[in-house]
Amino acid sequence: MSTLSAFFVRKVTDDAISAVRVMFPRSEIRVTSEFMGVILDQKANIPEQTLIELSSYLKTDVMWLSYQSVVDGFEYYHWRTGILLRALVYGCVMERTWERIEGEPEDWERAAFFDPEVLSFILEDEESDEEKHRLEQFWQAGELKIGRMEPYLSGQNCAFHVAIYYRFPGWANEPFKIVQKSSSPDS
Repeated sequence: MSTLSAFFVRKVTDDAISAVRVMFPRSEIRVTSEFMGVILDQKANIPEQTLIELSSYLKTDVMWLSYQSVVDGFEYYHWRTGILLRALVYGCVMERTWERIEGEPEDWERAAFFDPEVLSFILEDEESDEEKHRLEQFWQAGELKIGRMEPYLSGQNCAFHVAIYYRFPGWANEPFKIVQKSSSPDS
């Protein structure tokens, strides 16, 4: 089982690092030239209001990213200066179901959710021509819908797509520096 609860702040400054240290003293903070990654306890719930305020205060992008591989739960939120740009929640309450979709699709999403190779794999097992046609049309349209199970996804794989696209610390093979190590008892 693999789990992640983290958020990422664009535009790393001393002010941003100080603010995060105060707000999340039991976190691990990783920095690169472009992003600060804040790794929280695996069981952490999204501190949505706090992240909105942080994004507004720092006048920058803040992105929440979490997944839980056992149920393929996935959450992604993206704020810019406190305004929600995108929210995606899959399988966190209702297993393998889209629960929240807000904002405009981002550039990383098509590769993460509508990979043609994944569709080919799904179609190999599908017996009904009607269902094959429906899935092909759905993939081509590339539109997520609340309450649907498709597109089927791996929460961990989706997190990987987001992290590589934005080059988050610890994901894109870019060296990072740890400026705060978690002080939780199990570290």
